[in-house]
Parts: sequence; C-alpha cells; structure tokens
Amino acid sequence: MPASLQHLVVQQFEALGPEIRVVILQPNFSAQHALLTALVQQPNCVYVRIEGSGLTAADARAQIEAAVAVQMDGRDLAAVETLILDEYDRVAPSEVDSVLPWLALEALRGRVVLLGRRVPFVVLDDARLRDCTRFIPSERELMLWDYSRHDGDGTSLLEVRALGAGRVHLNGRPVDAWDGVLPRSLFFYLVDRGMTTRSEIFDTFWPNLSTREATNVFHVTKRKISEVLGMDLTVYWSGFYHIAPKVELSYDSALFSTTVQDSAVVSNDEAVVLLRRALSLYRGDFLTSIEMPWVQKRRQELRQTYGEALVALAKSTERQGEVRRALGLYLRASTTNRHREDLALSIMRLYHDLGMDGDALKIYGLLESQLKAELGVAPAPQLQELATTLRAGGADGNAAS
Repeated sequence: MPASLQHLVVQQFEALGPEIRVVILQPNFSAQHALLTALVQQPNCVYVRIEGSGLTAADARAQIEAAVAVQMDGRDLAAVETLILDEYDRVAPSEVDSVLPWLALEALRGRVVLLGRRVPFVVLDDARLRDCTRFIPSERELMLWDYSRHDGDGTSLLEVRALGAGRVHLNGRPVDAWDGVLPRSLFFYLVDRGMTTRSEIFDTFWPNLSTREATNVFHVTKRKISEVLGMDLTVYWSGFYHIAPKVELSYDSALFSTTVQDSAVVSNDEAVVLLRRALSLYRGDFLTSIEMPWVQKRRQELRQTYGEALVALAKSTERQGEVRRALGLYLRASTTNRHREDLALSIMRLYHDLGMDGDALKIYGLLESQLKAELGVAPAPQLQELATTLRAGGADGNAAS
C-alpha cells in the first residue's frame, strides 16, 4: 500500500468525531490489515478476530464478550473505547443485522471498527446506524466510496470494475444475477463506450442479423439490463445511447486511462503519485470472463497502456534514485511485451549498476532466444555490445581472481 494512502486512512480515522460509532474499512480497500498497528494503539482497544463461518448473532456475541473479558481484565464492553472486529463477515449477513445495532447503539460507549470484504447493509438500511457510520478510506479517484455519505441527490452510484473478471455494485450492493451472458456483455459494452450508436451496437453484437432482428434482440436485452439494475442504464438522445443522468458511474477502466494520461503533463513527483494510483486500479486484464472480439481488442489496448504506465513509473522512480524499485517496475513491464528491447536494455543496465551482471546476462539470453525463435532476428547492436562488455567484465574478474 502506498504510504500516501496509508496516511490518508489514518488521517480520516483520526478526524472522526465522537458521534461516529461504526467505522468500516472500505471492503474494496485491499490493504486493510496494514492499518492494524495504528488501530490497536487506540486507548482501551480490544481486537477480536472472528472465527468460524456462517455464525449466529449469539456466536458472535460470545466471541466478542470472551475477548473483552480477557483483554480488559474482567471489565465488560462498556469499558471498551475501540472494538476491532476482524473478519466480521464470518457472521451470517442476516445475523449481522442484530449484532451491529446491539454493539453500536447499546453495548459500547466507544466505537466498533469492522474489517471484512462485505458491506453490512444494515448500516445503510437503518437510519440510526447510517448517521453514525463512516467507510474509510474514502477516495473516489480510487473507487473507494463512503456509502453511508452517498445520498446522490436522486442518482444511483454504479461501480463497475472491468479490470479483472468484471464486478458491478449498485449503491454498494453486488449485481450478480444477469439472466444470461448477453445482458452482462452488453452492459459492459455500454459502460465502456459511454456513448454509442445503435449501428455500432448491432455491428458489434449481431452483425449477421437483419436490422429488424437485431432491433428486437437489442430491446429485449436492454430491458433485461434495466430489470437487473432496477433502473435504466442509458438514455437515447441525438442519435446516441448515453449513460443515464441519474447514474453516477464510477468505472475503473476509464479512471485508469485518464490517470495515466494526466501523469504525462505534470512534474516527475506528481507523475509518480498519479501512476501509482493508476496501477492500483489495474487488478487484472480487461474482462477476463468474456471472450468477444470487442473485449479482446479493448483488453489489448488497456494492457498496452498498463505496460506503458509501468515503464513511465519506472523511469520516474529511477530519476528519484530508487534503483531497486525501478528495476522491479521494468521487470513487470517486460511481462506485457517480451520483445521490447528498450526494456531489456534498461533492466540490464540497472542490474549492472547493482553489481548483478549475471542476472543482466540472463535477461539478454532470454531475449536473444525469444527473438530468434519467434521473429528470426538478433538483438539490437546496442544490446549485443552491452552483453559483450558484461561478459568481458566477468572474464576479467575471473582472471584477476
């Protein structure tokens, strides 16, 4: 986790007023446990790691009360100022509906902090809890939302994560029941395009159908999307389908691409921040669960952008003097394109700077064999010269010894 993000989480936690009784580490925040050191240092703090699965409210209460008795020298929950519940989602969702109100509104005088991978929807459905709940970190540029604060002014928060298998959340709730592959695929297409024509949709999904047949299938599929979401995803205006005004779209692929573009027009230090933010959004190749021509094309485009972002961050990091970190980034970038000789040159040069000439020569040997086997060419003269120099240096060292 970048230090800046960790600082943001701690800062947001410390800024919470006493009226906040429930703090939920954002379920999409992947480094929740990195904060435990800071959290357990709170005064009169009790840490409970829930054990088991599908637990009842009574099971959860028993584990909590037992931990409090041990860690608070026999005192009860009323003496606890911060109660940390790790893996709270081992409690059955319906049972959480009674455990949380009991903790936050009755048993505790302090606050409860939850770590887990599921949103406890009771905090959104119960107005008493919603008013005293916060999700942290809250950072919309990283698609980390505080659901308790999002009223949307009549809009619905639609979170779409297409970098990976493809996940969708509407107002914090997962959308899983798509009623078939086609509605799901069309949904992601409409989100990814943002604005598209009917003919573009037909050419992408039903190129072999007549216009009349394609129109019928399209309207049926679009209606299924509306039924799944409980609202219309798009509106038709001036010849284009647009994302509906009542939808507040948070889309990882668009955020990733925009952030990478923005990094090219700022200072080196600012570029590092933006590129790290962009790379944290890239949690896998585009829609790995769908194999359609438009997906494959988009996947390749975004993977290329991902590789370029790694290279840009490697160069910026190298300029900051962090050679080992830059080397790691170059190595990651090389996995996106095995034939890039400029990356091999940068990797070999940094290995040499670190006194690791043997590793540099391994990189050269791998590139040489790949280029010969797949393209029938030899590495560029500059690479050959560097390899010769490194071999000579090794031979000189062996002779001297």
